Amino acid sequence: MLEISGLSKSYGPVHALTDVSFRAERGKVTALLGENGAGKSTLVKILSGLIAPTGGSIRLDGEKVDLSTPGRAGRSGVAVVQQEISVLPNLSVAENFMLAQPSRWLSRRTAPALCRPYLQRLGLGHVDPARSVGELTIGERQLVEIARMLAQDARVLVLDEPTAALADSDIALVHEAVRRLAREGNVVLYITHRLNELDEICDQAVVLRNGRLADHFSTGDATITRVVHAMIGRNLDELYPNSGLSGRKPGAQPAVSLRGVTTAGLASPVGLDLRPGEVVATCGQLGSGFVEPLRAIAGVSPVTAGSIAFDSERTKAGVAYCSDDRQLDGFFRDLPVWENLSAPGLAASGLWGIASASKLRRAVEGIAERMTILPAYRERPVRALSGGNAQKVSIGKWLSNNPRVLLLEEPTRGVDVGARAEIYRLLRALADEGLAVLFASTDLDEVLGFGERVLVFHGNRLVHEAPSRTFSRDGLAKWITHGGLERE
Repeated sequence: MLEISGLSKSYGPVHALTDVSFRAERGKVTALLGENGAGKSTLVKILSGLIAPTGGSIRLDGEKVDLSTPGRAGRSGVAVVQQEISVLPNLSVAENFMLAQPSRWLSRRTAPALCRPYLQRLGLGHVDPARSVGELTIGERQLVEIARMLAQDARVLVLDEPTAALADSDIALVHEAVRRLAREGNVVLYITHRLNELDEICDQAVVLRNGRLADHFSTGDATITRVVHAMIGRNLDELYPNSGLSGRKPGAQPAVSLRGVTTAGLASPVGLDLRPGEVVATCGQLGSGFVEPLRAIAGVSPVTAGSIAFDSERTKAGVAYCSDDRQLDGFFRDLPVWENLSAPGLAASGLWGIASASKLRRAVEGIAERMTILPAYRERPVRALSGGNAQKVSIGKWLSNNPRVLLLEEPTRGVDVGARAEIYRLLRALADEGLAVLFASTDLDEVLGFGERVLVFHGNRLVHEAPSRTFSRDGLAKWITHGGLERE
């Protein structure tokens, strides 16, 4: 087993970890939970040899291990699979394995024989090692990432949100592989923000809060109330706020209407009416076309047929779009929060092309308050924020333009449960004030819990549309994976 005793890490007066102790047993999947900033990343960096602890010890099967450098951590049998998939799509599976074996002599001729057994262990025996990684599904790429870590003789696998960017069909692939690794007698630490994964894959859970151990329990004994209380230190009355009606008017004209719209990513036309005060979800597997209505409205995907009509020219100018990659285009990482929040409104905030910094700061104070971004964070660069606060900046910046339509892809990906609840409340409040909200998500619980109406895509077609209350989770998954067709 992996035994962590009194582990601490301090940066001057700041305590990132304080006296953390727990055990993760072989043959079991141990969930590592906590809000962003709870200390999970610090713990993972210590296990991977990137940073040294201030105090405490780490033992594997009773023997103290030296994790002072990444090389020593690897030789001790610890491997970390990061959240961002790092396999290179332009190289073959075998060539990606070669990159992870810098100390061994390999050639393109010998590498396939090396990687084939590890692929088979993870259920990828059907994948030709000579095949380009770019031809694989996202789930298969994630498994290749794990497989090449196994090739380093890993005994402790740390998986950092391995399903965060996956659709349900690929999640099932990863779950089965993780269970297989545990059955083989490995120690598996599994970091996740998807609480449903506790029941689906994990045997026990470790919860960190403010750098300390908050709880350690068998998942069979856990309730969602206990898990959430351990993570945020209080009870969460509700994750998904009730639908409001204050922003709606009976028979109101749609804020935006799609009529027979097709794009390069759609195989058949899509129609949609999105009204003020509504929260509508689109869902499907990755590549199924479920993001295309949002991208068509935002102008990201060119419309090849059909039409998009807005209720007024003002609405057309008031479309706000947040992509699924906030690190790429959601904000300016190295600029402070207040500058990011004011960026879309720059044109209206200055005179003769010159913007006043003091005026911009004052203009976004109300937005920062509304997005519950604490004053202490507003002068910090966005890269220094947690995932939840960064997402608030990504969404909140558009409020300076007073949008009428808000489009969001994966609105809470990589966001902990406490910040999720805040984001849902903020979006619900905006809808209640008359904003039309359309979001695309691969998180089925989010689609059913937060969306009022659901559009399901399969094979680049809209295959079903209905109120969320008419779906069960299994029923929605069936629509997504089979287009509503009965299983054989």
